[in-house]
Amino acid sequence: MIEFPGTEQEVRQLERFLTATENLPTDAALDEMRERALAHAERLSNAVNIGFAGEFGAGKSSLANMLAGADILPTGPQHLKLPLVIVAYSETPETTVGWWGKEPKVYSGIALEKAAADEPDFISVGLNTPALQEISLFDLPGTGALDDTYKSTLDLLKFVDCAIWCTNGTNAWRETERHLWAQVPPELRANSLLAVTHSDLPPVRDALDRVLSRLNKEKGDLFRSVVPIGTPVAVRAMAQEPEPDFALWQTCGGQDLAEQVLQIASDRRLSDLEAARADLEQDFLPFLETLEGPEDEALQSNALSMHATLESAMPPLENPILEDWLAAIASIYEDLRELSDIEPAAFLHSCQEIVEDFAERLEQGDEIDPSADWIPGEFEKATDLLLLLQFESGDAPVKDAISILAQLSDNLAWAGSRVDSVQPKTGT
Repeated sequence: MIEFPGTEQEVRQLERFLTATENLPTDAALDEMRERALAHAERLSNAVNIGFAGEFGAGKSSLANMLAGADILPTGPQHLKLPLVIVAYSETPETTVGWWGKEPKVYSGIALEKAAADEPDFISVGLNTPALQEISLFDLPGTGALDDTYKSTLDLLKFVDCAIWCTNGTNAWRETERHLWAQVPPELRANSLLAVTHSDLPPVRDALDRVLSRLNKEKGDLFRSVVPIGTPVAVRAMAQEPEPDFALWQTCGGQDLAEQVLQIASDRRLSDLEAARADLEQDFLPFLETLEGPEDEALQSNALSMHATLESAMPPLENPILEDWLAAIASIYEDLRELSDIEPAAFLHSCQEIVEDFAERLEQGDEIDPSADWIPGEFEKATDLLLLLQFESGDAPVKDAISILAQLSDNLAWAGSRVDSVQPKTGT
């Protein structure tokens, strides 16, 4: 499993810099730093954009559907003319119709036909799919061999971080495709794949070794790698019941393509993260040090000392939910140890999120003694208190938050837990 690098710490630092400098007297140097910080924060807070492009009939929409895990985009010969379609994460399914020069319109659910009738410049489809929290899929309109549609493709490729160029395996990597892709900036080409589609068809499958050998010789610095994919087979493999046919998923190229797409997206995220860290270390954090006073150090010292008191007060118990709770709040204090610039508001927000998560877990009622049925209510009240504390200033709210965490820990230690009801932890 490919994991994306975390960005929360750097985003908090960038937001702190932007907040601290918002009302300072303007000058060219500070304006330039704020512009860089804002760009870093936006990049690290948003998903990595993966573009799917290719000539008409190359199977790019089918490929985007496969990676999205949903049959959303129309494929094959169809009369529905669509502009750029973005598939992104959303809590509830929705379709946004967008124009470059005016306010967007939002429809509930998946409504591509209704959206297309509005003649928008782009359409965004929101899905509650976990993978889309890290990546967004940009399905670009197909290009033609003998017209100027490639110009709009080049314009739209400016909005993506990585790209998959789909070439039809029956006549792979034609001169018209090469002409367009040669105009793409080198940075994007380094983060792109050449997907050879329709590799499941007999004429392509029988000649695939020869085609791949040629393309690997010709790709040069145009693509990161060449990947064959039989999209219909991949979709069928993942739709098998009662579980996907992982052997078929691998042999048809689905697994390799999915892993390579996630890898280039993860590498792009890491590159953005390293650029942000460099600016934070060299410019933003040193600038903040010139603005801050000794009270900031006092706040961190106070919270750390209270953490030590909390740790010493908690006896070791065979209590799975208490152990998980102590591990969760320990992660907050690790931030205090490692970050000299953690904001009280960020600390309080982290406390609130953890308490809220455990309140939901306790509501299930199978991990604590039945006589302690009042404890979930204590966690719910603590969630509300921690939210209110975020609107107060000074270091008093931090002290109050740590006291709340300590009290909740005492409650869990008192209640005990039904160890036999907790599933054993396993790993692979």
